[in-house]
Amino acid sequence: MRSILGNEAANLDPETKWLLLSPHIRRHGRESLSYATLQQGMEYFVHDLGYIAFTTALHPVFARKPKRIVLADPICDRQDLRPLLNAFIQEHPAAVFPVVSEYCATVLREMGFKVNCVGYEPELPVQTYNTQGNWKELDMIKRARNETKREGITIREVDISTVPVDQLQALSSKWLLGKKVNDREIWVYARRPVYQPEPEVRKFVAFDKNGVAIGYVFYDPMYQDGKIFGYSANTVRCDEARYGRLATAVHMTAMEIFRTEGVEVLNLLMCPFTKIEGGIYADDLMTKWFFQLSERFGGEIYNFKGLAFHKSKYRGNEKLIYYASNSLFPSNDVYLAFLTADIANSYFTTMKLLGVGIYKELFKKGGKKE
Repeated sequence: MRSILGNEAANLDPETKWLLLSPHIRRHGRESLSYATLQQGMEYFVHDLGYIAFTTALHPVFARKPKRIVLADPICDRQDLRPLLNAFIQEHPAAVFPVVSEYCATVLREMGFKVNCVGYEPELPVQTYNTQGNWKELDMIKRARNETKREGITIREVDISTVPVDQLQALSSKWLLGKKVNDREIWVYARRPVYQPEPEVRKFVAFDKNGVAIGYVFYDPMYQDGKIFGYSANTVRCDEARYGRLATAVHMTAMEIFRTEGVEVLNLLMCPFTKIEGGIYADDLMTKWFFQLSERFGGEIYNFKGLAFHKSKYRGNEKLIYYASNSLFPSNDVYLAFLTADIANSYFTTMKLLGVGIYKELFKKGGKKE
């Protein structure tokens, strides 16, 4: 049992990290973000039972001592979850779990954590999903398919190292400029792109009729009983200004290949702060209020509404996910999770952007009444 922190964690190269952690993840990496625990920048608590990946928050007001912001469920057998969590909390008593499964949330709640539903993940049933779309309920997919045909777009799985890296980097930069947070890469809950092969990650690229890369999606494996049962779309970059439905077309192409392999689910990752009323836990009212406020007015911080609307168009199964904190004021830890993921870089800036969103929403409503 040991913790890998700071410079030691930063200096772990991908190959060494894979050798250390893959025996656990290949057996127990069942969640959509399990594989993302391998990304560069994470710190680790490694135990014979499994491991826990996290970032560390320090703040002059909210985290004067190191607070561990955990990514995903601990990577272990479910019967070992409680003892692994106990060992982790004993060494790192101040901890936050921003995105965990209902099963993990229940265990944490029994350990004294306050738990709230934080949103949901859309999961598409690969074996039965209508990847061709229709005009009734899956019109987005139908339009995406038509767009690729009309524009002469080719989508294929590739060895990513064979695609010119300058095309991939230019595409990523263009994609970033269209985002609310466009001066830095948000990470943790959506992996930064890796332009080299990674063990068991599937990488699909869309090319225009001239053979230039115009979009890509990297799919992380999800494991059960030592086998891959699903994938999560953890890195998505497309030229959205020109091809508004390209990511959907890539997903459908990938699903048709996954279907032949017996893959069960494609997880499109979280819609934060959406449909939280459906959760079975809402322990902290301030946290619930902050989630609701962020979803309704937080468009200046991140496009929460747009993300949720887009993913709802897939009509997938909704897997609820949870947030857990052992802080006296769990809502403060939401900001710390934003901070370590580079969604926020200042408390006052974040509150200012939220205020701007509230003002715009109220002004817009006032204008309608007039």
